[in-house]
Amino acid sequence: MKLQLVSMVLFMSSVVCFGQESLKEREQQAAFDPAYSSYSRKKPAYVTLKDGGKMEADIKDVDRKKGLINEIKFIKPDGEKIRVKAEEIIDLYMAPSGLEKLNNQGNFMNDATKWGKTDASKYMNKGYTMYTNQMVSLKNKKKEEEYLMQVVNPKYSQLIEVYSDPWAKETASIGIGGMKLAGGIAKSYYIKKGDEKVLWLTKKNFDEHFESLFMDNEKFKAKYAGEKFKWSLLGVYILDYTEFSM
Repeated sequence: MKLQLVSMVLFMSSVVCFGQESLKEREQQAAFDPAYSSYSRKKPAYVTLKDGGKMEADIKDVDRKKGLINEIKFIKPDGEKIRVKAEEIIDLYMAPSGLEKLNNQGNFMNDATKWGKTDASKYMNKGYTMYTNQMVSLKNKKKEEEYLMQVVNPKYSQLIEVYSDPWAKETASIGIGGMKLAGGIAKSYYIKKGDEKVLWLTKKNFDEHFESLFMDNEKFKAKYAGEKFKWSLLGVYILDYTEFSM
């Protein structure tokens, strides 16, 4: 009897460990790309314009409003300097500065998946960051304006795109003495599902929007029915939803 009990306990422990390991791997697959605030002056940017044109040029300066890009000054290969507003751009790929990339390189490129756009894969494999033009109401309160938003889930963004919030606060990090063991995660993102308006999604209002974001998929509903939703698993939920829907 004791032997059977010990065997059962060991079996249950192994199941729990396996489940935790599987979730950890899934979290790594779904990890968002770091949010960058700087740009490289040594690598050209690649721009797709609304008029159909494409441009490769160095970045001279980036103008921001409320932390979001609303205009960029470029220097073309022939030396011509031009200013391009966010409203004129469809998408932009630019490289972060070397120092900022170095500080974030542990999280920058997780394992490639079968999801993602061709251009995104081509440029991001070279260390570039992806931005797209979106109409945004800052914190769901301000008048909508066009900004260039950094996409932090480009590898699985077909159905739901997640954009960094430059003013996002972070959850508490874990550390011992001066050593940081686990960093905090952002408490807010901008998020867009299909053709819907961009939503400012926060840790605080996550429960309020969870059903409209994910529960229209029966496979997703079956997997997560009855579970308590966790903000830290936002990327996993989006990756699952994408795979279940494709």
